[in-house]
Amino acid sequence: MTTLNNSLIPDWQRAGEAAAAQLPDSQRRASLAAFLAESESLAPLLMLQTLQRLGFCDAGSWHIASRSQQLRIADCYSELLQHWHQVLEEEGMLECEDERWSLADCAPAEMRLEQGIDDARHRLRQLMAWLDDAEPLAEALFSQHECIDDWLRTPSLALQPASLTGLHQLHHHAGIIDDYFTGIIASVLPCLLDACDTPRLLTLGACAAIDDLAGAVWIAAEPGQSLNSQLPQDARHDAILASDLLVQPDAARRLSELHTWLKANATLILVENTGEHLLHRVTPAAVQALAYGQPAFRGGSGAEAHCHQVLQQSGFELLQVWPQAASPMAFCGQRLLVARRCAVVPGESVYTGS
Repeated sequence: MTTLNNSLIPDWQRAGEAAAAQLPDSQRRASLAAFLAESESLAPLLMLQTLQRLGFCDAGSWHIASRSQQLRIADCYSELLQHWHQVLEEEGMLECEDERWSLADCAPAEMRLEQGIDDARHRLRQLMAWLDDAEPLAEALFSQHECIDDWLRTPSLALQPASLTGLHQLHHHAGIIDDYFTGIIASVLPCLLDACDTPRLLTLGACAAIDDLAGAVWIAAEPGQSLNSQLPQDARHDAILASDLLVQPDAARRLSELHTWLKANATLILVENTGEHLLHRVTPAAVQALAYGQPAFRGGSGAEAHCHQVLQQSGFELLQVWPQAASPMAFCGQRLLVARRCAVVPGESVYTGS
């Protein structure tokens, strides 16, 4: 999504490139990079500790499915448990032969495992300088972890807390990621809406309104509910800002619904998670998502390509992505995507909420 002739680059794209080049303070950026690296070390330890608390390792060797049934683990967590086992095999803590699993000789003993987890948690707390307020994320990572055991057996218990934050929502915490993306949006939007007398904008999820967009009318909607039940039937918007939309299992349906609430050639700006944060798969938030029937996380290899494909198939033209691959902020694992509403894809029906 680059061009050889700089004079052909539209003003909004130039503004976005300039904003994307305004990098966060190098020390806070290094703190975030270290935090993400440390979280990758903690995740396998938490996975092993949880399996031991559940009693998986008491059997000496086990098949995942039969052992889960013996321990009364709910079926909705079978994929999560399989993933934990695979991670632990890669880390050398579990061994698998003929689909039977067992503890590896080098797996840490219980006391050493507990000490390693405590040390890693302490280091993570020390590495949260990239956040303006570290408490929401610390609460999400370090509290309620013991509840996971009960939730795995009784998913309905996981539905009681109204909301839990996980690593997939890193960019929603006040800190360098949130500031970085907000800065790009604040630079891009005025250029894209320059011809609109009174821009009408819709926000979904954790995306905040841009304060300095003069004359704009902002409408906030709940992302988990049909827009048909929240907005006037004749409402059409010049732009929609949304977060964590393309990682949802019904992303295509939600995008088709958004299509009907946008004016012709209107803008869709999405902040999406495309990175693989291993620790998220062992947080209470991940277990809760599975209890709700949602994917715990979709990221890593192919995630960005998946986002592009879903947009295209749902009647949107992808115009730009920030940060670019191999750029200094690419490691954060989130992407800001700018797309434009185009004609309905031939043969595709548009969701109307009915």
